[in-house]
Amino acid sequence: MIRLHGFSASNYYNVPKLALLEKGVEFEEVLSYTGVGPKYKPEYLDKSPLGKVPALETPKGFISESRPILEYIERTYPEPSLIPQSPFDVAKVQELSQFIELYFELVARRLIPNLLGGTQPHPAVLKEVETSLDKAAAALPKLSSFDQFAYGDKFTVADIAAILNLPIVRNVGKAFLDRDPLAEVPGLHEYFKRMAQRPAVQKVQADAAENRPQFMAHLKALYGI
Repeated sequence: MIRLHGFSASNYYNVPKLALLEKGVEFEEVLSYTGVGPKYKPEYLDKSPLGKVPALETPKGFISESRPILEYIERTYPEPSLIPQSPFDVAKVQELSQFIELYFELVARRLIPNLLGGTQPHPAVLKEVETSLDKAAAALPKLSSFDQFAYGDKFTVADIAAILNLPIVRNVGKAFLDRDPLAEVPGLHEYFKRMAQRPAVQKVQADAAENRPQFMAHLKALYGI
């Protein structure tokens, strides 16, 4: 059985976790928080060179970083596929996934330390984040109408990217901008309601909520946050 190392409050960890659940693959979860190094679980660096989560333990060794882990899962457990059949559709799914990761998740992540620490971001940083998120939100409808799934008529890795990353944008927006930057994206609200009915999504969200207080306690013990 493969083993997934990380923690359920992490959206990066939940990328392969949601893929495995959607595919019905049996796997074991191994709790491991970030912050590894000489003072905390240095052995984890043999699994993930920079000490990040997730790391996937396979019969042939460890794989780190969410994208290559997804690739391994898709090739090892091809059914049900999370990738379309045609080359063009594959590219479009990857385009949408990368768009969400680069222009939403990574931008909003700049304010995560403030969100976790209960502090206010620097006004200049906040303005940069707001401008970037608004620009991305205006462009998102060109890549997806969110009529049924994020792309096409089946659940794909683009849905995994949307489900796990876009809520971070909403949380950051509500905390520091007093609004949801994604509120005007057509179809997105109903899309999230539909995705929330999927058992695998419910499992991931429930586990994340349960783990979040433990993760915060870990941060406080390790960093004083």
